[in-house]
Amino acid sequence: MSTCAARPATLRLTAATVPDPDGHHTALRLKGDWLVIAIDDGVHAGLGEVSHSNDDSACLRRVAELFAAHVAGREPSLELLEEMHRGPFARASDLPHATAISGIDQALHDLVARRRGVPVWRLHAERAVRERVPCYVSTNRALRRRQPADFVAVVDSAQRLGVRAVKLTPFEAVNPGGDQVLQAEEGFSRLSAVRAAYPDLSLRVDCHERFTPESTARLLPHFGEFKLTWLEEPCPPGPELTKLRALASMPFAVGELFFGEERFRDLLRARQADVIMPDPKHVGGFGPLIRVCRMAENLGGEVSPHNPSGPIGTLACVHAAAASRAVTSVELILTSDPARQPGRELLRDGQLRIPVGPGWGIDLAGLSTATGAEFRPIGI
Repeated sequence: MSTCAARPATLRLTAATVPDPDGHHTALRLKGDWLVIAIDDGVHAGLGEVSHSNDDSACLRRVAELFAAHVAGREPSLELLEEMHRGPFARASDLPHATAISGIDQALHDLVARRRGVPVWRLHAERAVRERVPCYVSTNRALRRRQPADFVAVVDSAQRLGVRAVKLTPFEAVNPGGDQVLQAEEGFSRLSAVRAAYPDLSLRVDCHERFTPESTARLLPHFGEFKLTWLEEPCPPGPELTKLRALASMPFAVGELFFGEERFRDLLRARQADVIMPDPKHVGGFGPLIRVCRMAENLGGEVSPHNPSGPIGTLACVHAAAASRAVTSVELILTSDPARQPGRELLRDGQLRIPVGPGWGIDLAGLSTATGAEFRPIGI
């Protein structure tokens, strides 16, 4: 693929905050608004999402430091990104650091693609492997109350979007102390109400690692009654997952906060997960996301990118699906505000269309118009 002619790079870094349409309920594992950065060269702007690091201020400081030290004054290119991922982007000390690295990678991918006039996925694949990718709706952020009827109502909302697959997160009452099997009863009553209302629904359940391995083992038969598409992160990752996965009647999905490729390789090789869940905001960016997908292709694993976030995170996941058949589904966050529903413009019959325009498929002006985002310079 040809590259544009080299020219001196004068890059500028800006950021905008888009308030999460549904706030920050105590049941959420990762809280925060939609936070987007832009790297522009005076002609084109590349967008990256750095939402949900759990410390937006620390994340933006990291973004500014990394940009100043390693990106400003350099020519945007895939070669620059490869150099960064071999060096300063190879390790992350905490989640804000991982999210900052990921956002810069996303923004540079978008900028490089826009300068070439191609969609981001074309930087990693000559042609798209599909025209559409299945999606499921993550419902947790749209819930205002959490009675069983509220869980049924939020699934009703997903159906109105035309999506017949959902993910529920009903076990926020479970804590490390006490009888976790007893604590889980409320969550199972919510699942029972949803399954009674929608017996044929493709249903995923996210436990946010709340259970111990021992409690997970005791509860696996109960989970099996609900005919789940997958059980997500029932307990913290570790060798116990191999034994639990062997006992389970449903697939396991794991890895939403992992940085880099190696931990996902370990999950698949040890048969601790059937579905791995790299998040483009935390795994290191779009480049590392694609590397995880390529690894999964070779090891026979499924990839469903994690994405309880805004429009850029959503688009990054869809572009990954264009480049790799290992991606079997994409997560789409459900919002209570239809005007702020990420991915809505791509939805057709429960699937997301692959973008064919330059970059991610939304530019800085379009994002600002759609969300009211106001981009301002950031620095160290």
